[in-house]
Amino acid sequence: MVAQDPTHWQILQLLKDQKGGYLSGSFVATGLGLTRTAIWKHIQNLRQMGYDIESHPKEGYRLLDVPDLLIPEEILPNLETQWLGRSYHHFSRVASTNDHALLLAARDAPHGTVVVAEEQTHGRGRLKREWLSASQKGIYFSMLLRTPLPIRIASQTTLVAALALAKAIRTRYRLPSAIKWPNDILIRNRKVAGILTEIQSDLDFTRFQVIGVGINANYTAAELGGPFRYPASSIAVELGRSIRRQELLLEYLHEFEREYSRFIREGFETLLTELERYSAVLGKTIRILRGEEELEGKVLGFTPEGALRLLTEDHVEKIIWVGDVTQVLGSVPGESADGALES
Repeated sequence: MVAQDPTHWQILQLLKDQKGGYLSGSFVATGLGLTRTAIWKHIQNLRQMGYDIESHPKEGYRLLDVPDLLIPEEILPNLETQWLGRSYHHFSRVASTNDHALLLAARDAPHGTVVVAEEQTHGRGRLKREWLSASQKGIYFSMLLRTPLPIRIASQTTLVAALALAKAIRTRYRLPSAIKWPNDILIRNRKVAGILTEIQSDLDFTRFQVIGVGINANYTAAELGGPFRYPASSIAVELGRSIRRQELLLEYLHEFEREYSRFIREGFETLLTELERYSAVLGKTIRILRGEEELEGKVLGFTPEGALRLLTEDHVEKIIWVGDVTQVLGSVPGESADGALES
């Protein structure tokens, strides 16, 4: 949760302002009107949170390293959004960020509330499938949206969320991220992220939506070698090095707010060109499970509402509103043979 003591934030910022230099304890005590003992207690609290702080009897305190935790101390000061994440709830461990966001929604939490966890014990994807959520290996968070949307278009927010994530990954890491319709992100045809949208509505309009996002950030290839439904990977595996999760979360929140605002302001059709550009299935032959029925065909495109246009093996065009793409045959659009982005 967000730290309530403003002194805590002030001392941390003073340490960061030194840029690796020492911060005098007496200077802080005088400036903030605290005793040296009180400052020491705040330093101890920061150390317990993972901040590497060196102390020197004459020089004072020096910040050596910042933990790669998704704590409010590292996210809120760097947040570039106007409304998304301004109500920010962080947990070291939680059953499911979606479940907690739904609970907060019932308690009138504001539009744009974000729930983040370092670990989930019961993370889930679509159709209640388990989502691997090991501590500090991924980015697990949920966003509460209160814009009242007609039920017929509410599902489009999943594609908005997917587009924002594909763009954030390409912007930050230059990796060929692409959308496996409607809610997964692939890199080189391996799944690195998934999105789960849950909606509460009245008869015609949504009351709120909770969009859960799970990103495989720093998992190793060995850790992703289990019996997954779709070949899995992580940003770290595809990039060849670990990433700072804070950077990607901040990038995504900024990107999603921008895309969601465009969606609300201008309509879903304005996103279609980019959805096609970032699609992992457009022009490809896919296998898709729709209920008990499995179809195979070529993806012709998307309807203005975001449904999939599939040309089946018997040359019949079908409009797919809900389905699970189990296989994409061929390379990812926008990707060359070696997996690099084409210009």
